[in-house]
Amino acid sequence: MGNLIDAAAAILSNTEKRLETISNNIANTSTPGFKRIISGFATESGENRKIDIKPIQTLRNDSSQGVLKQTGSSLDIAISGIGYFLVRREDQYFLTRAGGFSRGPEGALRTAEGLVLQLAGGADAAVESDAVEILGDGTILDRGTPVGRIGVYAAPSDGVDRGGGLIRIASEPDLADEGAYEVRQAMLESSNVVLSDEMVALMANTRQAEGGAQLVRLYDQLIGQAITTFARAGR
Repeated sequence: MGNLIDAAAAILSNTEKRLETISNNIANTSTPGFKRIISGFATESGENRKIDIKPIQTLRNDSSQGVLKQTGSSLDIAISGIGYFLVRREDQYFLTRAGGFSRGPEGALRTAEGLVLQLAGGADAAVESDAVEILGDGTILDRGTPVGRIGVYAAPSDGVDRGGGLIRIASEPDLADEGAYEVRQAMLESSNVVLSDEMVALMANTRQAEGGAQLVRLYDQLIGQAITTFARAGR
């Protein structure tokens, strides 16, 4: 019977983690540039490979392109193709597909949360006016004068956007191949979460959780029957 309760516990634990991932996707349906999280499970064997097999959750982002929507703002930018913008908060760096920027008091291009956009060379992106033109390769023209090229970076193999459209990184990533993307001005990328798909997954995993709970109830019934049988046999 131990295998039965172990199976039920594994089902409930795995389903709970999937439901957390699905709920996070749903919560970020309207987050610009957010990439849907895909949850999977790998197995890790203990010393006794026949018995001690533990499912380990794996997370990755769905890299498919979100819909690009025109905004009319010259400082909104989107990436068509692969790659991420690099933004900085003090000494912490993040990758993002969310390209909604505005000009700060010192001219730096900042997100609504205050993170500063980075150029391909590593410096902060800054302009003197909102009258800028951004070319397809990321070059910024401020009143017709080039002031730098926006960095578009390859996605890290181990980074996951867990919400908010940001992937935290520990070291500077590699630049993406220039032919693999185009920077689009006055546009923003929508989240690639499809709400109807997430709702279907939510219902399927809810049913799976109910199945795990039924196994637990069955286990309790079997234990109760066994105790009753032993008690009667001892009379």
